[in-house]
Amino acid sequence: MIDPRNFRLKVFLAIAVGALLTAAALRHILHVYGGISREEIRWDALGFAAIGILAILLFRTASKQ
Repeated sequence: MIDPRNFRLKVFLAIAVGALLTAAALRHILHVYGGISREEIRWDALGFAAIGILAILLFRTASKQ
């Protein structure tokens, strides 16, 4: 029998590693082939992360009402 917590941890780690590899590949492709500087990619990523966090907070507060 598989421990559910152990299975969830493995799934979480697999998703986290997959997301990390995808982000690294996209950053490399944008920098090398897209001609975008590392600093621009960094600031754009921070901006999109801020927008995502704001959207999550808005949807969570809206769903509580």
